[in-house]
Amino acid sequence: MFQEILWKNIYIHDCDSLQNLIDMVKVSQSTSIFRGPWVYSLHINYYCSAPEILAIQFSELFRYLPNLKCLHLNGEIYKYIYTDTTRSDNVWNSLEILIVKYSAYTERQSTKELPEFINTCNMLQQLQIIKYGDGFCLEFGVEDFNNMHQNLQSLSFIDAEMYLSSDFLTTLNTIPYTTPALSVTSLDINSKKYENHDGEFSRNWNEWNPLWLYYFGYKYPNLRYLKLEATDMCSDAISSDERQTMISLFRSNPNAFQHLETFDLTTDRYFESSDLILWELLCALRVPLKHLSLDATNNYAVDDSNPVDFSRIIQSFSETLETLSLTGFLYREVDQNSVMEIPSYCPFLTNLCISGSDVLLYIDSILDRCVALKQLEICGGRLLIKSRTTTEETDQHQHSLRSLTLEKCSIAPEVLTCISFRCRNLKRMDLRSLWIGESVCEKTGCLLIDMSHTFLKTLKIGQVQFHGSDRIHSYGDWASLVLVSELYDNPLSNERDTIKRTEIDSNYPRTECNNITWLYTYNDMEYTDCFQFADIYIQFRACLLLFVLLQKKDIVLQKPN
Repeated sequence: MFQEILWKNIYIHDCDSLQNLIDMVKVSQSTSIFRGPWVYSLHINYYCSAPEILAIQFSELFRYLPNLKCLHLNGEIYKYIYTDTTRSDNVWNSLEILIVKYSAYTERQSTKELPEFINTCNMLQQLQIIKYGDGFCLEFGVEDFNNMHQNLQSLSFIDAEMYLSSDFLTTLNTIPYTTPALSVTSLDINSKKYENHDGEFSRNWNEWNPLWLYYFGYKYPNLRYLKLEATDMCSDAISSDERQTMISLFRSNPNAFQHLETFDLTTDRYFESSDLILWELLCALRVPLKHLSLDATNNYAVDDSNPVDFSRIIQSFSETLETLSLTGFLYREVDQNSVMEIPSYCPFLTNLCISGSDVLLYIDSILDRCVALKQLEICGGRLLIKSRTTTEETDQHQHSLRSLTLEKCSIAPEVLTCISFRCRNLKRMDLRSLWIGESVCEKTGCLLIDMSHTFLKTLKIGQVQFHGSDRIHSYGDWASLVLVSELYDNPLSNERDTIKRTEIDSNYPRTECNNITWLYTYNDMEYTDCFQFADIYIQFRACLLLFVLLQKKDIVLQKPN
């Protein structure tokens, strides 16, 4: 029994270990204890050379592993598994999971070795293809997918790094007659044509044809998860005639993607292909999406070609959406000052991430429309309050938000106070880059954020800066020194832990607080050292900076690297 456990998962890291495995399995076949059936998972992480593989008769190994269910191959080792022999001997009858890592090609070629090997594994359920190195990626066309599914009729999961050929000239008319692969429910493809990373510089180029969605709609009628990535575009823009043709083809199949729940698209040409797919395919066919993620980041920057229609996305999928992530977008025109609206009630939305440029949202509108929201992340804009609500009213509209992340945002302290009142289950707050103005407390004279209804477990503070006036100031006028404290209205409460702060200025009264920690949240755009720390402390000697966080004995402070 102990030996069976050891043999269940085998990891090979060099050619000698591989030879020893083959010898041991062959020898045990003629004994009373045949070890071959014990092997369920085989990981070969060694990049063997051709002479080494040929010398050890690597292909013969799999005849002695009748119960092998998971196979992980690195490098070009798959080339030395003779497909004719393994197919005739039915050696892959138990294999369910195949992970192949292949080397990028030095020149564009339509290689058949890897597809032929994959197609011999006729009982395969999960397939993962990983590329490593610079060069051309494995190219797949419509016929390659058709051949694969003709042989692998149990396949349900595909995760591949390959190039989806943009040439549909000879296959477009055959797509409506393709045999559907009913077992496939998950498809994740990172489509790249050529990659070359040379230090800080990358010479990549790629082409992407949205007609692949037309094919996937016919080929995978039971698809529930679809993730596509196509970046580094260098092909010609889609003409208006081509766009109209695509729209007609998309709508010719009203049954496409009717079971799709998750759609994740990353591309640096959003308004050329992604916008087309979102509105003319998914929205037009009323696809019941639960999870939608769109990323238009281009070279780590926001795609400012056109603003995304945030309100329309919400309205189109409000009845089913559970998670929504929009990254790298411009959300309004440069000359507009309109606030983004949430026009529809979203009863199931639990995770919302909006990142990009010119994000302008009402926090109370988010809380009112998204009643089930658990995680909220805003990056690149401002959070506002639409209407001031009394304490009595907020008691009737408590929200279940548990995690809040703000990055590169400007915010007024009353917004955080509103969140504290309404989201009393908030446990995690991540403040990465935050500018807070107009936060002087009349009672204490401090630059103060009052979150007295918040019981945090984790608080991450990155670059948080304060100012006590609504005037425009330079970076040197902003304070970057934060004191995280517990503030008590009743001086008698918890007398042992509380300390009495000396009066900062004679114009303001004394107050009781328990100091948790000081944090210097510097601005990474400026050079910082201990002298600058002292200057800021002296400059704002009358403005003690406080986060008011009551009764949080289990708070964990994590400062980002």
